[in-house]
Amino acid sequence: MNIEEIFKNLFRPGFSDLDNLCRLLKVDQKKLLSFLYKKKSSHYVSFSIPKRNGAPRTIVAPKRVLKRLQRELLEHLEKFYTPKSSSHGFVKGRSIKTNAQIHSGKKYVFNIDLKDFFGSIHFGRVRNLFMAQPFNAPRNVATVIAHICCSDGRLAQGSPTSPLISNMICRKLDAQLQALAKTGKCHFTRYADDITFSFTTTLKYLPKDIIEVSEDRRAIPGRELEEIIKANGFMINPEKTRLQHRSQRQMVTGLIVNERPNVTREFVRLTSSMINALKRHGCELAEAKYLELLKGESHLLQPRQIIRTKDNAGDFFIKVVKGRLNYIQMIRGRGDKVYRRLAYDFTVAIGKANPEFKKTPEEILGNSIFVVNNMTDDSQGTAFLLDGVGIVTNEHVVCGVSKSMAPHMISFQRANEEKEYTAELILSDKKADLAIFQPSAEFSSIPSLRKAERSIIRPMESVLSIGFPRHRDGAAHYIARGHTTQRRRQVDLDLWLVDFTLFEGNSGGPFFNDSMEVIGVAAKGAKNNIESALCGFIPLESLNTFIARKDFVFYKKIHDLLGGCLLKALSKRIGDGVFTEIHHQRTERITARLQE
Repeated sequence: MNIEEIFKNLFRPGFSDLDNLCRLLKVDQKKLLSFLYKKKSSHYVSFSIPKRNGAPRTIVAPKRVLKRLQRELLEHLEKFYTPKSSSHGFVKGRSIKTNAQIHSGKKYVFNIDLKDFFGSIHFGRVRNLFMAQPFNAPRNVATVIAHICCSDGRLAQGSPTSPLISNMICRKLDAQLQALAKTGKCHFTRYADDITFSFTTTLKYLPKDIIEVSEDRRAIPGRELEEIIKANGFMINPEKTRLQHRSQRQMVTGLIVNERPNVTREFVRLTSSMINALKRHGCELAEAKYLELLKGESHLLQPRQIIRTKDNAGDFFIKVVKGRLNYIQMIRGRGDKVYRRLAYDFTVAIGKANPEFKKTPEEILGNSIFVVNNMTDDSQGTAFLLDGVGIVTNEHVVCGVSKSMAPHMISFQRANEEKEYTAELILSDKKADLAIFQPSAEFSSIPSLRKAERSIIRPMESVLSIGFPRHRDGAAHYIARGHTTQRRRQVDLDLWLVDFTLFEGNSGGPFFNDSMEVIGVAAKGAKNNIESALCGFIPLESLNTFIARKDFVFYKKIHDLLGGCLLKALSKRIGDGVFTEIHHQRTERITARLQE
C-alpha cells in the first residue's frame, strides 16, 4: 500500500477508529460519547404489543436522536451482509410468504422457536461481532457501536439496527442448519426466531439428528440440532415445538402451507366483518366498538396509535382494515378473487367505490399488452409496456429490423382496437433475445405494467402468461395459467420452464406472479409437442441485467431527452447530409448532459 492509499484510508469514514466512525455517523465525537455515557434518562421507550397467542410482547424502541444514529449506522452495515438462502426475516425481497413457500405441500412440517431471541444477543456478542471480520473494529470502536445498538446490555427489539445485527450473528447458525438439512434430505428456513424444517418422507424415516418422535408421537428436537443451537448462544422454547402432518393444518410463520401459503379463514372472516361494520356504522362508531373489544382482551395500543384515535376518530380503524387487506393481497396475490371482493367492499364502505376491483386481473393487465406486427416477414408476436423501461418484446419477434426502419416496419396494436402504434427501437440483442422500444407521446394514456420487487423465482410458483398466439383481428388475448418447474440454460439463454404450453405468437409477452407484477418475458413459443416441453420465460433478473448495460443506458437517456423522437431529430438534415447548425448544437448539449 503506497502513502497515498494510507492517507486515503486514514481519513475515510469507517470502523478503523472513533474519528472515522463519527464521520460515518455524521456526528461530533465529543457529543456522541457524552450522549452515550452521560445520559440523564433512558434513550428508549417501552410498550407492549400482543403476540399471535395473545400474550404481550415488550418492544423497546429508541427515541428520536438515537434512532437517527441507528439508521445512519444501518445504512453502512447493510453493505457487509449477504444473507444465507435459508434466512427470510428482515431480508429485502423476502417475507413470511417466501419463508412459507419452501414448506408448502410437504408431508411433515417441524417448527421450533428460539427462546428470548433478541434478549439472547447480549452486549458482548454485539461487540465481538464488530471486532471480527469483516469489520475488524478496535475494541473501543466496537464498544461504542454496541452501546448505540443495545439497551440494558441486550439487543433492543424495536431498534432499526437489531434485525440486521441478529441476522449477522445468526449467519453461522444458518450455515450449520442448512448443512444439517442437506444431510437429512429436507428443507430448512429461519425467520428471526422461527425455525422450520419440512420433510417428504414418512414418520419412520425422519432424520433423528433433527427430530425424534416418541411412541406417543410427541416430537422433540434431535440431539445434533439442539447442540448446534446451544453452541450458537440460543435456547429452544419447548412450548412452541410442534410436528404437523399434512392431514392437520400445517402452519409456518402464521400461514397455512398444506397446499400453498395462505391466510387462515378466520383472518378473512374477521376482515370481512370489520368492513361490514364500516358500512353499517361508519368509521367513528366502528372504531369505538373495535377499541372496546381490544380493551376487553387487554390489548394495549402503541403510543402513536392512542394519539391517532384521539386526534382523528375513525382514522385508526380504517388503517387497521387497510393493513389487513394489504396482508391478504401480499399472501394471496393482487389478482385473487377474495382479495378483490374485499377490497371493492372496503372502497364502497369508505365512500370511494373503485370499479377497477370488479374487473378481472386479465382485463386490467390486457390494456398494457400489444400484438407486434413485423412487416419484414409478415410475422407476429407480443409486447408490453413496462414502467420505467419501455415497450418490451423478444429480439426474434423484431428480427431483421434496423433502428432506422423500426418505426416503419414494426407496429403495436392492442386487442379490440384498430389503432396501430409505432415506436423507435432503443436496443435489441440476439443473444439476450430482448428488444426494447421507446414509447412516444401517443402511449401516454396507456397504463404501464410494474416489475416485481422480488426477482427470485422458485419451482412451483403460480404464474400467468398473456399473449397473442396466431392472432386475428378482433380476437382477445390468450391467457394461460400454471407453475414454474425448473431453471434451465438453453445455449446462451437462461429460461424458467413452465408446466403449460406457449404457442407461436406468445413470444415477447409478459409473465406475471400472483400479485400481477411482471416476473419475466415469454420466450419462443412451441410449434410442436416436443418443443412444448421447453416452454418458458426469460426471468426478470435477465431483463434487469439487460437494461443496466451501458449501451442501453446511453441510448435510453438520449431517447428520454428527445421525447422518443431520436430518428426525427437525426433525419432533419440538409443536402449533403450535414446537420444544420441548430441540430449540431443540440447534439452537443445532449452529449454534455449525458457526461455530467
